[in-house]
Amino acid sequence: EEGEARGGVRRSTRERSAIHRFVAGPAHGDVHSFETARFHVVPPNGWHRFLWEMGCSALNTLKYHGELPPPVAPHSCWMLPSSDEMAVRIAEVQPQLAAAGWKTLTCDPALVHKLSNKQRLREHAEQIGMMDFMPVHYRSFDEACYPAVLKGSEGNHGKNVFIVRSREEAERVTPGLSDEWLLQELIPGSTEYSVSVLVQNGNLMDVIETRYEYDREVYVWPTVKELGRFSGGAVPPKLLKVMEMFLVGYSGVCNFNYKLRGGGTGAMCLFEINARVGADLACDVPRARARAFFEKLDTLGGALPQKDTAAP
Repeated sequence: EEGEARGGVRRSTRERSAIHRFVAGPAHGDVHSFETARFHVVPPNGWHRFLWEMGCSALNTLKYHGELPPPVAPHSCWMLPSSDEMAVRIAEVQPQLAAAGWKTLTCDPALVHKLSNKQRLREHAEQIGMMDFMPVHYRSFDEACYPAVLKGSEGNHGKNVFIVRSREEAERVTPGLSDEWLLQELIPGSTEYSVSVLVQNGNLMDVIETRYEYDREVYVWPTVKELGRFSGGAVPPKLLKVMEMFLVGYSGVCNFNYKLRGGGTGAMCLFEINARVGADLACDVPRARARAFFEKLDTLGGALPQKDTAAP
C-alpha cells in the first residue's frame, strides 16, 4: 500500500456489513471556488491545502461556525465538521442546513456529543459493556496509579492533556476531578493508530487506518517527534467489531484514536472518538485514498430538508 512521506498537520452480535473500498476517480478541479466545490469542511483550521490536493473539490475556507440562518449552498454540496463543537452544531441545525441546500451526514446531536466528549464517551462505554477497551479510569487523585493521564473532557489536538506523576502534579492542573476533567491509566507505546470511518446508520461504509511511529514510549501529542507513518493497512475484524459497538445509531465521519496493549499485540485501548473529519484523513492519508473516501461519501446522498426548521 502507498505510504505518505511528506509532513502534515496531524491529526457485537449485530451483523456487520461488508466494507468495500471505493476506487477514486481521476483528480479534477484546479480553482478554489466556493461555487463549484463539492465538499466544504468547516470551520477553517489550516487544512485547506491538504484537502485541495485530494483533487475532488474539497475546501476548508468557508467561515461558518453554526450561526443561523446558514449560508445558502451554491449547489447541492456537502458540509462536514472540522471540530467536535461543529459536529454537534451541524447535528443540531441539520434541518436548517438541508433547507439551505446543504448535504450532511449526521444523527442525534446527543449521540454526537456523547462520542466527542471524553467524559461522556467513558460513560457510554460503561453503558454498552465496553470498558475493557478503555484506559482504567480513576475516580480520585488518591486512587490513581502514577504516572497517569489527566485530560479535559473537551479539547482537540492534544489540548488539555497532561502526564502527571503524582497527586501534587495533578492538583497543579485542577484542584480535583469533575465533569470537566478525567484521570486515566497511562498507556505506554511508541505506536499510535488513527482510524477514519465513514458511517451510515451504524454501518461502517469505509475505513482508513493510519499508523504513527514516535520517538518515545510516553508522550502527549504534539510534544513528540514523529518517526514515520503508514496508511493503508487493513483493520482487523475484531477491531472493526469494537468500533461498531460504539457507533450503534451513528451516521457521519468519525475518527478512532487508540493504542494496542501488550506492545501492539493486545486489545484496543481507546483514547477518544472524534465525530468529525480528523487530521489524519484531512492531511496525512495519501491523497488518492482520501479522495476515494470522500467520493464514497458522495454516493450515500445527503439529509433531506425536514418540516421542523426551528432553531434548537
